[in-house]
Amino acid sequence: MQSTSHLDRSLSPSGNSPSTAQVTPTSRDRANSTSQASSPPRDNHARGSTAAAAEKPRLTEQEKKSNHIASEQKRRAAIREGFDRLTELVPGLEGQGRSEGIVLRKTVDYMRQQLQERSDLVAEIERRGGTIEDGMRV
Repeated sequence: MQSTSHLDRSLSPSGNSPSTAQVTPTSRDRANSTSQASSPPRDNHARGSTAAAAEKPRLTEQEKKSNHIASEQKRRAAIREGFDRLTELVPGLEGQGRSEGIVLRKTVDYMRQQLQERSDLVAEIERRGGTIEDGMRV
């Protein structure tokens, strides 16, 4: 006895083969078939990712929306944590209201000041006769 799968198959009048196209039974068909019980079902991984993707249920619109909202909240939290970290590292930002524009402007000013101080130190070392490796001149 031949089982039918979820696909619509029409059999030829003899009942032996499909009349329109050659269709191979799925592992679900083999598992349900009593005539093929002696042969082990094929592993889904052997057929590739398309079969696994076809059996995986799709997300509903509500699930998609919820996933998007959760992803966006995670992204915003990471940005917020980054700005909080900058307020800890940059002098003059402690205890201020957290305006992202102010945090960024003061961070840039602080970095420029640090780079200038480094450049001044390198110049002072060289003025006194010291040498600085090229990698340390940055």
